[in-house]
Amino acid sequence: MPVSEIKIIKSGTITFDSFEEPTNQIRAFKKFCGVGGGSSVTYIRSDKKIIIDTGYDFEENRGKDNRQRNRKILIGALTAADITPEDVDIVFLTHGHFDHLLNFPVFSESEIVMSRVELEGHNSHFRAVNDNEGIADGVTVLATPGHTRGHCSLLCETDNLRHMTRSEMGGQIMGIGKLKVVVAGDAVITSSYFMQDKIWSYNPDFYSEEAARESQCKIQKIADFIIPGHGTIFKNIRKDNANITG
Repeated sequence: MPVSEIKIIKSGTITFDSFEEPTNQIRAFKKFCGVGGGSSVTYIRSDKKIIIDTGYDFEENRGKDNRQRNRKILIGALTAADITPEDVDIVFLTHGHFDHLLNFPVFSESEIVMSRVELEGHNSHFRAVNDNEGIADGVTVLATPGHTRGHCSLLCETDNLRHMTRSEMGGQIMGIGKLKVVVAGDAVITSSYFMQDKIWSYNPDFYSEEAARESQCKIQKIADFIIPGHGTIFKNIRKDNANITG
C-alpha cells in the first residue's frame, strides 16, 4: 500500500537563515536564545513505520546531560504524536551529520538505514541502501548529493488522502488526493533557502555546489510538497515550471 500517513514529529531549527551572514555572533546569540540547530524529524507510515532523521540539538555538545535532554525532547514529541520508539520499524538517516543522527539510540529495536555511499569508511552497523531502492511500499531512496557526498532523501508517494477538518457543526472531510512528498534532509535545508536558490555550504565536508544544485533541481521536478532538513513542510510551487523548462 502507498504511504497513508505523514507527520512532522519535530520541526528543526537553523543557526543561519538564508538572509543572514554566517557570523559567530549570530550563531552564539541564537544558541543563547535556545536555538539548537537540530534537524526536523518526520514519521511516515505505509506497510512499515519509518522515522526520518532524529533531531539532535546543540550537536557540538555530546555530553551526557545534552544526550539525555535530546532523548527526552524526542520521546516527548513522539508521545504527543501517539508514537512510541518501539512502533518504529525503520529509522532512515539522510546523512551522517550529528544534528540528524545522534538520537538514533532512542530506537533500539528499529533498523537504522543510511546511504551506502555515506557509510563508506565508517565502522557502523547501519544497513546500507542505494539510490532508487524501495525501503517500504511507496517509499523510495533518492540520491541527493551535494551537502555531503552520500546524502539521500526519501520520495514518499501517498495513498488518496483525506483530512477531517473539525468545527462546531461537526466537521468536514477534505479531499487531498495522491501526492509525492520528498523528505529532503539538507538537500533542501529550509523553505527560504530553496525559494532564494541558496545552498547551505558551511559544513566542513560539503561535497559540491554543482551536485547540490542538481539535487535541488531533481527534488523540484518531483515533489508536490517538500519537508526540509530544518523546518516544516511546504508546497513546491515551482514544480510545474520545473517540468515545463526541464
